[in-house]
Amino acid sequence: MAILHVVQYSLPDVPCGYSFRTQAIVREQVALGLDPVVVTSPRHPRAEEGEVGGVWHYRCVPERSAGGGSVWLRDRARVTRLASRIEEIAAARGDLRALHAHSPLLCGLAARRAARRLGLPMIYEVRGLWEEGLRRSGLPARVRYQLARRLEVSLARAADAVVVISRGLKQEFVRRGVPEAKLHIVGNGVDPRVFSPRTPSPEWRARHSLSDGPVLLYLGALRAYEGVDLLLAAFPEVRRHHPQAQLLIVGDGEARGELAAQEDPAAGIHVLPPAPHEDTPEYYAAADLVVYPRRATRATELVTPLKPLEAMAMGKTIVASDVGGLRELLSDGETARFFPAGSAEALARACRELLSDGAARRRLGERARQVAVEQHDWRNVVARYLEVYRAAGMQ
Repeated sequence: MAILHVVQYSLPDVPCGYSFRTQAIVREQVALGLDPVVVTSPRHPRAEEGEVGGVWHYRCVPERSAGGGSVWLRDRARVTRLASRIEEIAAARGDLRALHAHSPLLCGLAARRAARRLGLPMIYEVRGLWEEGLRRSGLPARVRYQLARRLEVSLARAADAVVVISRGLKQEFVRRGVPEAKLHIVGNGVDPRVFSPRTPSPEWRARHSLSDGPVLLYLGALRAYEGVDLLLAAFPEVRRHHPQAQLLIVGDGEARGELAAQEDPAAGIHVLPPAPHEDTPEYYAAADLVVYPRRATRATELVTPLKPLEAMAMGKTIVASDVGGLRELLSDGETARFFPAGSAEALARACRELLSDGAARRRLGERARQVAVEQHDWRNVVARYLEVYRAAGMQ
């Protein structure tokens, strides 16, 4: 049962949550007896085709430059090139049963065009709202934002089935007029065999210049909406009550420069580059608290992140803001301690109280691990696609 996954980027060239989700999906689909293959968009940097994790990855020829010229013409050319590549793959293989396109929108538009010509079912998977990245001042951006919203809804209505990664996104698409019966939730997951509780390594701590004090960890993208600046603002108050506390910030993104400028090992603040994914369990193992201080935005209210599931599977104590995407994954007082989004004072209070209560930390961590194993194991999450494909008319 061959399925072509149409994605913007993939491993190993673009290691990010988007790519890790794709790899987990195709890996577990192989285990289910399906035959997934992948094609990446012209925005992917690699032209060479081959196996990644045992699954064949086709490529478009990478575009030479994303700069210059009309945005409209550039996006149109991307859709045309990707649609043509999909049709070439279908003709060469002769066994494709469905196209499974993953956001952003341009991947879905290319898949829809190809599916119509090929007579194949098309599944559209929405991992976020692409138009939210277009919220800038100025008429052209506003026009593009409104067009992206309309195209997203049109694409969802045209698809044979629509996958969303959260309840928030499902509710949003229902509000936009997409039939609820067409919408399926397949959330993020984690491999609890890879991310499992382990004893922190003293050698690892020494290698990263960490003292013996408790460690607060943020590991993930360094974007403004992640609220890591709020964690930095809260940390001095935490350290006033726990003088040996260390703050470890690991990641990359547009906010990295501003955050790195505040690095101060003498004050317990360490800002490290992004860690290879296979090494992240060591970072979690060293943490006493893992913090997700997301600010309240449309994106954080509607979209569930992947990283908290890793911390849950590791049995870590989580402190998180009460935005919708985190509330969907975590339960206050059961698998995490919540604080009001945007409040550095409340964040500091939650951290210092948990650092003083080892029993509460153990209880939250143990329950988080249990929920991750029972509800978020990729093996069980990906099995939900079987029903999605049946609903799309895949034989």
